[in-house]
Amino acid sequence: MAVAAVLATSGQVYAQQTTTAGAEDNIEVIAVKGIRSSLRSSMIDKQSASVVSDGIRAEDLGKFPDLNVAESLQRITGVSIDRSGGEGQAVTIRGFGPQFNTVLVNGRQFATDTDGREFNFDVLAAEQITGADVFKSTTATLQEGGIGGTINVTTARPFDFTGFQVVGSVKAMYESLSEETSPSGSVLITNTFLDEKVGVLVAVSQQERKVQINQINTAGWLGGQTVSNRRDGVLATNVYIPRNWDQIVDEQDRKRTNASLVFQYAPSEDITITLDGLMSKFDVDSQVTDLASWFEADRVGSAVVDPATGTLLRFTQERGLHQGSGDPATDFVSTTRNSRYSTTNAYGANVEWRINEQLKAEFDLSTSNAENDIAGRDRFNVVGMINDYTFDATGKYPTVTHAGFGGSSLPNPNLARMHYNDIGLGFTNEDEINELKADFIYTPNSDVFEKAQFGVYRQEREKSSFQIRGSQCVFCGYGTAAPLDAINFRPYTAKNYFPGLIDTFYTYDGDLMNKFLADSGFPIVPTLQNNRYRINEDITSLYTDFTLQYDIGSMPVTVNLGARYASTDVSVTAIQSFVTDIVPTADPTLFANVFGPATEIEQGSSYANLLPNLNIKLGIADDMILRFAAYDTITRPTMSQMSPATNFNEPRRQNLSASGGNPALKPFRASNWDISYEWYYNDANLFSVAFFNKEVEDFIVTLTGTEVYNMTDRVGPNFNCNVTNSPLCASGIISTTEELNGSSEQFVVARPQNGESARITGYEIAWTHMFDNGFGVSANATVVDSNISLTADSTTRFALEGLGDSQNLVVFYEQGPWQARVAFNNREAFLRAIDNGFNGEPVNTERFGQWDVSASYDYNEYLTFFFEGINVTGEELRQTGRFKNQLFSLEDNGSRYAVGVRAKF
Repeated sequence: MAVAAVLATSGQVYAQQTTTAGAEDNIEVIAVKGIRSSLRSSMIDKQSASVVSDGIRAEDLGKFPDLNVAESLQRITGVSIDRSGGEGQAVTIRGFGPQFNTVLVNGRQFATDTDGREFNFDVLAAEQITGADVFKSTTATLQEGGIGGTINVTTARPFDFTGFQVVGSVKAMYESLSEETSPSGSVLITNTFLDEKVGVLVAVSQQERKVQINQINTAGWLGGQTVSNRRDGVLATNVYIPRNWDQIVDEQDRKRTNASLVFQYAPSEDITITLDGLMSKFDVDSQVTDLASWFEADRVGSAVVDPATGTLLRFTQERGLHQGSGDPATDFVSTTRNSRYSTTNAYGANVEWRINEQLKAEFDLSTSNAENDIAGRDRFNVVGMINDYTFDATGKYPTVTHAGFGGSSLPNPNLARMHYNDIGLGFTNEDEINELKADFIYTPNSDVFEKAQFGVYRQEREKSSFQIRGSQCVFCGYGTAAPLDAINFRPYTAKNYFPGLIDTFYTYDGDLMNKFLADSGFPIVPTLQNNRYRINEDITSLYTDFTLQYDIGSMPVTVNLGARYASTDVSVTAIQSFVTDIVPTADPTLFANVFGPATEIEQGSSYANLLPNLNIKLGIADDMILRFAAYDTITRPTMSQMSPATNFNEPRRQNLSASGGNPALKPFRASNWDISYEWYYNDANLFSVAFFNKEVEDFIVTLTGTEVYNMTDRVGPNFNCNVTNSPLCASGIISTTEELNGSSEQFVVARPQNGESARITGYEIAWTHMFDNGFGVSANATVVDSNISLTADSTTRFALEGLGDSQNLVVFYEQGPWQARVAFNNREAFLRAIDNGFNGEPVNTERFGQWDVSASYDYNEYLTFFFEGINVTGEELRQTGRFKNQLFSLEDNGSRYAVGVRAKF
C-alpha cells in the first residue's frame, strides 16, 4: 500500500528520517534516486515496519510530487481529501474526517487557524516538505488523538545533506476560470561546516493565485411546508422548498508565504541539538458577486412537485401574491465573508543524546500559535429589485430565471433599492500549543528482546474565538433608491459560468456602500460580541513500549506491545448574552435580535484513558508477510464543540436558529483491529490487502433541537415585542407574526452530544507493477462500511459523516531524462453532514473523480523543466440534501496548469 503512494511520485526521490520518537523503524523511507530504486527501497522499509503505515517523499530537495501536500497524500490507499479553491486542504483516513486524524509536523502538533482540531495543509508550502507518513495503526510512542490515523509531515534539516546546496524554482500557474496567470517561487539554502558539526538551513517560498470559484447553493431545503398564495389558496402541502438560492462568483487573490530557519549542532557523536522556526502567512482576499433569491412559501404562484420525495421541482415567486412575507426581490449581494487571514508560527528545540550504547534519549520543547484574523474585517451588502422569478430543477443545473434578465439584457438600474448591510460575521480563531516531550529507547543485549521505549508528554493548549460585528437595517425592505453613482452600480458578467444560468447581472462596490451609509449618518458600528469563549486544555501522557523478535520454525515473528496513559483537563470560559426580544425591521422576512447583559460562564471537565496496543508481524515466506494489530484510540472533541457560548443567527420568518457547544463532551473511544497480507513478488512489484475494524463509542454528533428562550423585555398581557426596542413594534402586524409576540420563543439550536456507537469495517487492496520499458502502474481501492446509515426517514438522528469508498490509479513513465505521470483519484458518494446547521437536514456529497497530469525533463544535472495539470477535465463538486433532486451546492473550481523550471546546485 505504501508503494502505491510512492508511485504518485516520479523522478528522483531521497530520504528524510522522521523525528517522531520511537517510530524510526515503523515507517517507509526511500533513500535512493530513480522511481524503480525508490520502489525497491520502499518495499524493504514496508517489510521491516512493525505497524501499518504508508509514506511519501519529495522527489528531490525542494520537489514534492504535487503542488500541495494533501494532494500527494490522497494517492495513498485509504486517504482522501477535502479541497478549498480546488486546493487540497484537509485529510480523511479510512472514512474518518479531518477531526479524527492527528497531524504532526516534525513530530509536533501544530496550532490551527480553525475553530476545531483539524489541520489545514494549505498553510504549508510543498517546496519545504521532505516527506509525509501516514500511520494507520498505532504504537504507544505515537501521540494519541487520531482514531482515523496519524500523519507526520517532515521538513528539511541541514544534517540531512552534506555541504552546501541551493535549490530554487519558479513557475507560472494558469487558472482556467479566472483566465489569470500567477507567479510562485521558492529557494532553499543549506550548508554544513566545521567538520559537519554545524548546519544551517534557510528556506523561503511564496505562491500567488488568481482564483475564481463558481457556485450555486442554498442554505437548505425546508420540509413539511405548505405552499400557497392569496389568489389561489393552498397549492401543495408537506413539500420541500429551498430557503434561498445563490448564484455565486467568488474571485480570490491568494497569497501564501512560508519561511523556515533550522540550526543544528553536534558537539559530539552522541549529541545533536536542533533549533528551528517556521512561519506561514496565508491571505485570501475574497470578493463574492452573487445573484440571490429568497423564497417564501406564501407567495408561490405555481408549483410542480416530485411525488416520490415531495420536493418542489419548479415553482414561481410572484409579486402581489404574498400573505405577509412581502414581495420577492432579485438581490445583488456583494460580500467578502470568504476571506481568510491566517498566520502560523512554530518554534522548537530538540536534543538527541546517546547516553551509552544501550540507552538513547530525546528531549523536545516546542511552541506554536495560529490565528485567522477575520473578526470585524468581512462585510455583507444587499441591493435588490422587487421582481418575479422562477425556480426550475428539472435540468442538469437548477436555475432561477429572473424577469428582465437574459443574455446581455438587464432591467432598468433605477429599479435598484437599498436593503441590508453588515460587517463582521466571521470569528477570529486564536490557538496556542506548548509541548514538552522526553523519550527514551533502551536496547538490551538480547536475541529476543529488541528494545524498550518509554517516555512522557505534556501539552498545554489555549484556543479562543471572538466576533466583532455590526449591522445596519435602516434601509431594509427595498423602500429607498440605491445611490447608483456613489456605490459604482454597474453591469457584471461572470467568466465561464455554468451554462444555461444567468451570467450577466448587476454588482457594485460594497466598501463604497458602507462609506455612503456612514456619510449619510447611518454608519455600521462593529462591536465585540458577547458570544466569545476561551478553552484551556492540558494533556499529560505516559507510555511504555516493547519490541520482541523470535522465530516460529522458519518464520520470523516481530511482536510490538505497549500502552499509553493520557490524562486530560479542560476548563472553559465564555461571555454570553441571551436574546431578550425579537423586533421587526422594514423587511417583513427579516427581524432583529435584542440582547440582554453579558454573563460569564465557567465550566470544566477531566478524563483519563488507558490505550493499549499490540502489533504482530509474521514472515510466512521470504516474500510474504502477514500482520495483525489490535489497539485502542481516542479522538477528543473539537475545541468549538466544547464552547458553552450560543450564537444566535439573524432571525427570520419561520426560522429562529442558533448554534452552540457542550463543555461536558467526552472523547470518541475506539477499539480497533487490522489484518494485512503483503506479497513482494519479483524485484519491484507488490500486491497487498488489508482488513480493518473499528468499534467507536461515545460518538459526537451535532444535532438540532428546540430550545425555549424567555423574551424578558416583553410585558403582558399580549407580550408583544417592546416598542422601546423598536418603534415598529407598535405596528398592526405584530399580533399576527408569531416571532414578534409571546413570552418566549422557540429556537432551533444545533449542539453536539455524545452517546452513539458505531462499527466501521473495511478493506484496502493495492497492486503495483513495474514494466521493463519504463512504464509502471499502481492501482488501489478502499472500501468502508458501517452498521449505521442515513435513510430517507427524516427521524434518523445519527450516521457517520465522511464515510465513503475511494480509488486511485497512477500510470507513469520514466526513461532517461523524461518523467511523466497520469493520476486519477476518485471518492465515492458520502454523507458530508448529518445536520446542515440550518434546519437539521443532511448534506450528501456525490462521487467526485479528478484527473491530474505532470511531466518533467532533466535538461542536465542542474536544471529541470516541468509541467503540471490539476483537475484537467474540470470536474465539479456536487452536494445534495436528503434527496438527490435537492441540490445543496454545486462548485466549479476549474482546472489549473503550471509550467516552471527547477535548479539545484
